[in-house]
Amino acid sequence: MNGGGHLPVDLDGPTLTVLTGPAGVGRTHALRSLREAAERAGRPVLDLRLAPECRHDAGYLAGRILAALAPIPTRLAAGRGRALGGEPPSRALSRVLRRHPGLVLLVDDAQWTDAESAEALRDVLHEAFPVPVRCVATLRADSGVGPEQLAAFDRLCQGGLVHIERLRPLPRAGVDALARQALQATPHESLSTHLRRLSRGVPAAVLAAVEGYRGSAALRVVERRAYLTDPTHAPRIPAEHDLTRPVRRLGPAAHAVARALAALEPLGMAVPALIGQALATTPEQVHRHLDALRSEGSVREDRHGWRIRVPALALALRAGLRPYERRRLAQVAVEALWSGTARCADPEYLPDQVVAAGGLVDAGRATVLLRQHADDAAVRAPAAAARWWAGAADRSGDPADRAEALLARAFAEFGVGRYALAQAQLRHLLSGYADTLPDAARQEAELLSLASARGTRTTEAVHAVAAGEEWLSDGPVPTRMTRAAALCLLDRWAEAASLLPSDSTRPDTGPVLGMPVAVTGQARVGVTGQARVGVTGRVPVGVTGQARVGDAPTGDGLVRSASRRRFADTVARVGRAAVVSELDRAEHELAEAGLTVAELPTPERCLIHWRAGRWDAAIDAALLGIAADLPVTRPVAHSTVHRAAAEILLARGWPMRARALLDAARADAAPLPHLLAPVAAEAEWILGDVPAAARVVGDAVAAATGHGLVVGLDELWLLAAELATERGDSDAARLAAASAVTAADQSTALGALRVATAQLIVQSGRARADDPVALARVVGQPYEVARAIERVVRWTGRSVELLGEAYDILGDLGAILHRSRVRQAMRDHGIPVPGRVRTLAEGEQLLAVLVAEGLSNRQLAAATQTSAKSIEGRLTRLFGRTGYRSRVELAAAVLTGDYRSG
Repeated sequence: MNGGGHLPVDLDGPTLTVLTGPAGVGRTHALRSLREAAERAGRPVLDLRLAPECRHDAGYLAGRILAALAPIPTRLAAGRGRALGGEPPSRALSRVLRRHPGLVLLVDDAQWTDAESAEALRDVLHEAFPVPVRCVATLRADSGVGPEQLAAFDRLCQGGLVHIERLRPLPRAGVDALARQALQATPHESLSTHLRRLSRGVPAAVLAAVEGYRGSAALRVVERRAYLTDPTHAPRIPAEHDLTRPVRRLGPAAHAVARALAALEPLGMAVPALIGQALATTPEQVHRHLDALRSEGSVREDRHGWRIRVPALALALRAGLRPYERRRLAQVAVEALWSGTARCADPEYLPDQVVAAGGLVDAGRATVLLRQHADDAAVRAPAAAARWWAGAADRSGDPADRAEALLARAFAEFGVGRYALAQAQLRHLLSGYADTLPDAARQEAELLSLASARGTRTTEAVHAVAAGEEWLSDGPVPTRMTRAAALCLLDRWAEAASLLPSDSTRPDTGPVLGMPVAVTGQARVGVTGQARVGVTGRVPVGVTGQARVGDAPTGDGLVRSASRRRFADTVARVGRAAVVSELDRAEHELAEAGLTVAELPTPERCLIHWRAGRWDAAIDAALLGIAADLPVTRPVAHSTVHRAAAEILLARGWPMRARALLDAARADAAPLPHLLAPVAAEAEWILGDVPAAARVVGDAVAAATGHGLVVGLDELWLLAAELATERGDSDAARLAAASAVTAADQSTALGALRVATAQLIVQSGRARADDPVALARVVGQPYEVARAIERVVRWTGRSVELLGEAYDILGDLGAILHRSRVRQAMRDHGIPVPGRVRTLAEGEQLLAVLVAEGLSNRQLAAATQTSAKSIEGRLTRLFGRTGYRSRVELAAAVLTGDYRSG
């Protein structure tokens, strides 16, 4: 069985149950769970825990039992069984236990039972009429139980008086369940992966890690899921935690060896000698303490060397290192690796130890190493790069090198969403090193600092920069580009465009986003014309970092800056292409840069997955990014990432969750809020409130045109045409369709698709029904193809033979709500729906999800295209098949992930 799971302890079965397993498997946790179960059943419980010294104290356990159960006046202070008038312990135990029928006796760490007590308990269990008591004891499998006790135990087993249950570590599901119970939120893979690694399935270690993460900025809950937003963040498990108690019990010397092992264990076979060197002790003493730690169960030895069994315990032990002790151990590790005395497979271990060692290792060699590792980690591990740049900055004696290290560190801190840390570095840089910074580096620092201010919600700083006020009290006045970037963050695009002149050498590339980004071409966000809105200007729309301000000079630091800016520029171009649905161009940019989608920052990764139809990956990246607060510094992506997540949630039957995400973006003053409107309007439409949907679209159109914006306007006009047609207002539909033609950039496949669809809606008798579908195929996004098919059939009644294709696409996307509507259209047009069993299960799942959203019967009917009466019948059948007795119970099961179909 698994530790922490259900314990098959039959209170009417054998008198003794032994829970066994290796050290750290969770026997104590299992015993605690059993105690709670016994107390809930109204059984009296006596809970005892033994320690190694108890083994040498004759009659100790028997005396503890007798003293605890004896009447208060006769309890003995010493607790020794032999003190009861010379009565043998076995007779005294039998007599006392018979006076407590139903008692559940729990003995933790029974391997430390003294021989006299073990013999007495054996005699009691061997009586012809067993005492009416249930005893459950934990016994470590690798403990050194004496031969006499083993023989006695074997006789009990042969007599059928003992049930042995071997505990095993929690599986993945068990770890997740324990974390969910502790956090009241389902752990996301970003968290559960680390919990499994740190705990090795040991329940106490799982709870210690969860508690260590709780309250940290790295642990955030979004949509009832717990995310670990910084994978390099270790939980804070205090040195005095219960996990370390077995180690501390062995004495200060063994404890010091354990702490040293926790710091040096990646060095493998060289560790014992290095411990001796660090602690100035002999190899014999080190091995004696390691053997004691192994016997106690905290460490193990294999062909790779000595290791702490449970990584969470290693964290707690390292937390107990004193400052000099930590630096000394790091020095020993670094010198061993540099000299070749030891080797390590973990590429991050050496630079981390160089940072920890501080001035105890060669500064020049340390600086070179840290810079090299930080450069290499800039893309794959920005959090690690930030640590190493911090170490390099501390060691640098050259102002220019130090400034470059500070800027690179700020870039890395920013990349993982640690905006306050980034801002602190940048303020120091801009105020103390402004005169030594090259123009490109200064511009980069300003844009990063501005975006960090937005990330920390320091809106007054953004407003001050937008007004052209001094960047810092002792710093430079912001450049025009930085002012333009601030205006973009404040959604004042036309003003931003007016600050920077148009560059006719750059093509019109549309709105941009990304981390970090600069002026990336003509952004079509300014509207100063009449019918056609398109006066353009060079706007740093993606304000999260680097400015493209000319070629970088030579020199190591500037080469690093140029490399960093190239990465930033690639991310910007990829993100920009994803926003305007040019997926092929985004993938081409990635290929040209030699990057993969997995190496993109989370917001851009979300958008690529979303457009490509990899919706599971997209919603995962979206919610992780939102939890880590990454989209907030991207003027376009802030709205677009929320829109992507909301669109997926709505399509999968979660309209209220979709609304909540859209509302959160608006409440956070996300720029370009009109990009959220299509999903918000569709949610209202699906729930049966067409007038509300029309108001959402109308307000968004007015806001976009009032701010002089073009991006996304064609989609709003298309939706307005659909809603007007739904209401039967043909004049309004024609006007909206004409406006869509005006607003769309028909040089792009997506713009042409929206124009063709709008014309089809208002000219259904003349327009070609296959045009929108053909154009959607050119766009190359599965969801656009499915929606184009659905719209053609809905508004013209033609091309019904394509509904099966749309049905399959929506199934692959997991879009069960939209799929149910296509399924209804297939039935209306006499097209067979495949997979009756799957169809029924999917219908039940959708209904259960919608109920969990708290929808009324009228809203349920609208969403599922049925009647309120039909909904009542379907709910009755659903309750009957699944066993849930109410909407509340059903909703709770869905929200906790425990929902089961009938």
